[in-house]
Amino acid sequence: MTIELPSMLAFERKLETSDALMFSGEWENITSAEKWQDISITKRWNRSTQSAFGTVDDKKVQPNPVSQGAEDANLPLNHDTLKVSFSMRVVGNLGVPFGCNSPRFSDAIKSKTAGFKQSEGINTLAYRYAYNIANGRFLWRNRVGAEEITIIVKVGSSSFKFNAYDFSLNEFEKSSNNADLQKLAAIIAEGLKGDQQSFVLVEVDSFVKLGHQQHVFPSQEMNMGEKGKVLFKLEGCAAIHNVKIGNAIRTIDTWYNRYEEQGQPVAIEPFGAVTQIGDAFRKNKKEGDLYSLLVDWVNGSELLPEQQMYVTANLIRGGVFSKSAK
Repeated sequence: MTIELPSMLAFERKLETSDALMFSGEWENITSAEKWQDISITKRWNRSTQSAFGTVDDKKVQPNPVSQGAEDANLPLNHDTLKVSFSMRVVGNLGVPFGCNSPRFSDAIKSKTAGFKQSEGINTLAYRYAYNIANGRFLWRNRVGAEEITIIVKVGSSSFKFNAYDFSLNEFEKSSNNADLQKLAAIIAEGLKGDQQSFVLVEVDSFVKLGHQQHVFPSQEMNMGEKGKVLFKLEGCAAIHNVKIGNAIRTIDTWYNRYEEQGQPVAIEPFGAVTQIGDAFRKNKKEGDLYSLLVDWVNGSELLPEQQMYVTANLIRGGVFSKSAK
């Protein structure tokens, strides 16, 4: 009898990222004990033009009558470097559903992922997560146009240092033989292979040399129905959402059909959705969506290694993957 997708199915995240705090300092102090300064959020009120599509001609030369208040963040005048710090917990027990009302499905997916954890696929996933730490992808817009970027990673008593520009944003082969990268990947892999009691804590400090008083870019809050931009902060310190950090770390999917056309990885998502470009790269069974592959896998189909990695990466991502009760 075919095993169907349960009406209750959920998996916990296995890469639990924190929010990232943003500080300022001088490039010469990145390896010193010098205290770094919190970056504050400031409010700016600017007169703006009326530039919306459909504005009538006589309004186009007039200032916008609505006051434009927007929040902003900058390095101070005497600092040239941005520091972004976050942590990531790698949690074990991969492949065990947090909630599942189908024992047959639960047993099948646990069996499949147990086998996968003995394959090279789990090491490939861990390598790609480590690569996205080393290349500073999690910096998002703060990475653009920087003079230098250094990433320092601590795991227990071990410490690793990366020059982010040694690594690519579009593929995972450049500098693949970097010794620190290989060690970090091995640590993440061991965390993913672990049991319910195991975890690995990865602490990341990134240093971005931008120039004195340059703009920095915290996360922007959803501000429905309100005028102006609101930036994310924690206790007054500019910050980047943990969801945005996690999205960057899991941007490893080069196995979708249109990768050669796109030329860059996309974040692990059930339908390969990329909201910034309004497209999804795994819309259906033909394109290899999560649900089709997941059902095929638990029913004994031989998935390609890259399909197994994609499915398992979604389980690492976590989420509710139930079939509608209807």
